Amino acid sequence: MTTKATANMKLLSRTRKVLLSVLCLGGVAIAAVGATGNERTSQLTIQEWSRLVWDSASRGDQKRLEAYFDAVPDGPENTRAQGLRAAVDQHNTNLQTALDNRAESLAKARTKMQEFLADGNVSRALTSAVEVQTLSTDQKAVLNDADVDAVVRRAKAEVPNARRQGDWLYAYELLYRLKILYEHTGEYEQELDRVNQRLGLLTHYAPERLHELRVLQAERFDEEPLAEFNPAMTQDWQQRVDGINHRMVKKAIETAAENHIEAGGWRPLLRGALNGMRMVATTPALGETFEGLKDQRKVNAWLDFLDQKQARIIATPDADLGYWYAARLLDKIVGESEETINLPKRVIFREFGDGAMRELDKFSEIIWPNKLRRFKQSTHGSFVGVGILIRHDEKRDILVVNPLEGSPAYFAGIKPGDRIAQVDGASTAGWSLNDAVDRITGREGTEVKLGIRREGIDEPLIYTIQRDVIKIRSIKGWWKERLEKDGEPVWDWFIDPSIRIAYIRLSAFNEDTHGDLKRAWKEIRRHGEPNGLILDLRYNPGGLLTSAVDISNLFVREGVIVSGETKDGSKAWPDRRAEPNKAIIARQGVPTVVLINQGSASASEIVAGCLQAHGAAIIVGRRSYGKGSVQTVHPISRSSALLKLTTQYYRLPPSAEQIARGEKGNLVHKRPGATDWGVNPDVKVNSTPQEIKAAYDLRQAADILAAAGDDHVERPDINGLITDGLDPQLETALLILQARALGMTPRGTRHAMAR
Repeated sequence: MTTKATANMKLLSRTRKVLLSVLCLGGVAIAAVGATGNERTSQLTIQEWSRLVWDSASRGDQKRLEAYFDAVPDGPENTRAQGLRAAVDQHNTNLQTALDNRAESLAKARTKMQEFLADGNVSRALTSAVEVQTLSTDQKAVLNDADVDAVVRRAKAEVPNARRQGDWLYAYELLYRLKILYEHTGEYEQELDRVNQRLGLLTHYAPERLHELRVLQAERFDEEPLAEFNPAMTQDWQQRVDGINHRMVKKAIETAAENHIEAGGWRPLLRGALNGMRMVATTPALGETFEGLKDQRKVNAWLDFLDQKQARIIATPDADLGYWYAARLLDKIVGESEETINLPKRVIFREFGDGAMRELDKFSEIIWPNKLRRFKQSTHGSFVGVGILIRHDEKRDILVVNPLEGSPAYFAGIKPGDRIAQVDGASTAGWSLNDAVDRITGREGTEVKLGIRREGIDEPLIYTIQRDVIKIRSIKGWWKERLEKDGEPVWDWFIDPSIRIAYIRLSAFNEDTHGDLKRAWKEIRRHGEPNGLILDLRYNPGGLLTSAVDISNLFVREGVIVSGETKDGSKAWPDRRAEPNKAIIARQGVPTVVLINQGSASASEIVAGCLQAHGAAIIVGRRSYGKGSVQTVHPISRSSALLKLTTQYYRLPPSAEQIARGEKGNLVHKRPGATDWGVNPDVKVNSTPQEIKAAYDLRQAADILAAAGDDHVERPDINGLITDGLDPQLETALLILQARALGMTPRGTRHAMAR
């Protein structure tokens, strides 16, 4: 062993205990585990050592993985071995720095928590308490800490006060953070959901009251004062209910009662619908839009009516509950409303339907007419427009969040922060976002004129932009080099160009993702055969099941990819199986590591879980979200509304061990009271909130090219994610693949030998 390696070993030995603790703090510590392990490792060839590293990672044996990384054997490729030893040293240095930073951050968070509590700012004290828990090694034990307990008790006492005062935003702040603190118990989830429903009602029907609450919130957090309330927002609720009719509502409830995987028939849905109507009547702030809610006598009469109907539903036999019962109930509600609080019919239809759906699961919902366009765009890989993201600012101007890179708006010179004052000469004053979308989008090849107000320029800027197909790109590489004339990004796909380890990031699973991934793989191979691949599925919320199956098949030659299962455990549909001719990545035999975290859901979990079960990849990161349910889409009107309904659970293919024991593969869905869900990584690596934010900010800044007409803006070096220790999950994945490549015959040589 070289003198440098010996010195490194002494350093690692001194920091062994500290670094091992980082396993639960922010990364996989690659540290010494004793002389015996070193002696065994020193006798291995590079090829044997590389294989054992890969085997340890794939079996989730992190202690053994650390032992093998503890001393990289010398071998014929001494330069590459030295490079890996240097990477290991850098990783351990990064971990030690992260540990020091964490200890410092923990002390600061505790001090802030105590100061905020002493000042009576319970919300900020509770925010600091969450930070203390996140930075602590034993997150459950933190709840027994005297200071944290004092904050929790104060927060619990504040919640009922906030509810009585109608400050639903403050109640939400407190309950949301209490829910985080008690995540392991599931406490506060239902109460938080109810408060969130109140906030939703304020958002849609009482925007002025919500603005008042946001002003109070800004004061609590010492933020910049909000602009004055814009009265034009008081009419937005009308678009929320536009196009809704009673037939949609009845059809949606009928479909849910018959097809939802956990539905208990009509009774819970009808009771939920009445609860939705009750919530409207017991939210006094809605009186700013609906005059009848200001008269408490009328409200009481309405609530008495709802109580009577609830009692009738409870007493009615199951056989008598059905479509016509729901139809008569809805008619009676409309009639009673006209005699008391006088809600608009379409508001009744919407809140009745939404109340019923809340009795199901959080993934089932009615796609009302005002949401249909965005729902369809989310599942398609493209749409026609000019390519801008918009929202309302505080003054209710139409604000450009950003132009989509490579879109017509991007090349025309539209910039983030621009305000759209005119569309084809018409003023946008008072427009809703739907109004703006309807006028800006149109047929492919047609033109639209946007009048833009830009800060620092007095006169409006007029841009004539041709509408085009806007592609939603869900595949990204390591470093964006430039854009082609058609807006297509050109990526450098190699995170380690010397060893040839590729990196692909998937942000969604839409209709184009599978084809785009195949094209990316072809592009990677055109630049040289890779020796490893990192597939990054972190914060990917999922998408189409068909896309997940097709992408899994790229990595798996044969066997089951995913199964569908009904409530009683029977097959929902024939197993989706791999087809050998589609396994183009599997045929190359490229070692693959998949990155997941708590934001990886649905289709992401299918891919990660399938590759793990078939031994096609090593999974690194944190346990995934646990969204293992399948939603099917049902028409509830001729063309203007849909019902998205959970009708099945999906089951992953069984691992080799499960097959040997005669067991099924895992159900991924996180059901109430569950202790196990999602996809558990082979190698567990956490990231601190500070690391997550720093990595996200760097990644975002590095991905953005200067807009048309801008002066050159220097982008940050994407390699800082690794060299600066901002992304320990990515760093761990890279080290595993670098170790695997160290023992492999170079790809070009293998191909020459094969010929």
